[in-house]
Amino acid sequence: MRGPAVLVCTDPGVPAFGRKGASVHAQQILRELVRRFLRVHLVTCRPGGAPPAGLEAVVVHELPRPGGDDHAVRERAVAALDPVAVGVLDAIAATEGAPALVYQRYGLWSCEPVEHARRRGWPSVLEVNAPLPEEQSRHRRLVDRAGAAHLSRRAFRAADLVYAVSRPVADWVEELSPGRSVPVVPNGVDTAAFAATPAARTRGMLAFTGTFRPWHGVDLLVEAAGLLVRDREDPGTSLLLVGDGPALPAALERAAQLGVSVRATGPVAPADVPGLLATAEVGVAPYPAGNHYFSPLKVGEYLAAGLATIAADVAGLSDHVAHGREALLVPPGDLAALTGALRAVRDDPSLRAALGTAGRQAAGRMSWRVVVDRIEDLLAASRRPAAHAGASR
Repeated sequence: MRGPAVLVCTDPGVPAFGRKGASVHAQQILRELVRRFLRVHLVTCRPGGAPPAGLEAVVVHELPRPGGDDHAVRERAVAALDPVAVGVLDAIAATEGAPALVYQRYGLWSCEPVEHARRRGWPSVLEVNAPLPEEQSRHRRLVDRAGAAHLSRRAFRAADLVYAVSRPVADWVEELSPGRSVPVVPNGVDTAAFAATPAARTRGMLAFTGTFRPWHGVDLLVEAAGLLVRDREDPGTSLLLVGDGPALPAALERAAQLGVSVRATGPVAPADVPGLLATAEVGVAPYPAGNHYFSPLKVGEYLAAGLATIAADVAGLSDHVAHGREALLVPPGDLAALTGALRAVRDDPSLRAALGTAGRQAAGRMSWRVVVDRIEDLLAASRRPAAHAGASR
């Protein structure tokens, strides 16, 4: 066993123990750190509840949570969390020894934890999930854009390893930080949780999991399901909608208009997702047309659940999942292609079964254990030249 590992997340939009996709990602990384390190610490301004099963031993250090409606004041408040987080790192080092790993989720207004790790010689990783200044400007409000870019560049320079969850995100980091090569490590899946869940499939049920927002394209799924229902007198197609969000009410209303039966679960704990997906036949990840940069967690979950998986080919998904064998990939926003793929798996039981079997096998190479193994290998490689240079002086 090694010394302590510390996961730092100063982003107030990520409840570490919550139900969002970002929360699932944080929890799975923490689980792998628990498996590998003597002690694991979480530094966050938003724990999001009690630790879920398997994370009870994680030591939580709660930072002040920024609030208020003034965007400029809020931005400065988030930036002010950095020196507090650095103080926590030093306190951990004083009581338990030097951290064996400082793992930070990239957030707006934060760079000092990885900078401090570099000064102290502690191994550090920066996980980048999105081009946050662009995302903040597009979907919310960003007052100090230049300041956000400056702090981002500092974080990208400081970490021993900077990795991205998709190629578009990696390209953005490399553009902002010239000379930095950024590897891609897509999101993983908890294969053990899905393997332990017996399937009880409902004929014709199409599953969608996630937060219901316009850029997730659930409206496309509803329209496609309506076309399938119209195909035949027997309306055997139904939807399983797992999660919540602002686009859900419109989806339910439109499904009712089209005569599509829906089971909507509302928000659920991540631990409940495997059992819900076991009741469906097909997992669908529709996305509208546009430039998508995320690494969809739901695709890995559909594959691990043994569902016939149909997904929009976003953010280089076809680089990691074999179209036609492990999943059916369609162009984002293409309703005709999505409907055609759904018809294909509906009408061909052998195709449906083959995709489910191959999907489970594909999920094996996407497990969180494989993901963190890859991150550790990349970190070791990133530190090796520095170690050699130090030995030669």
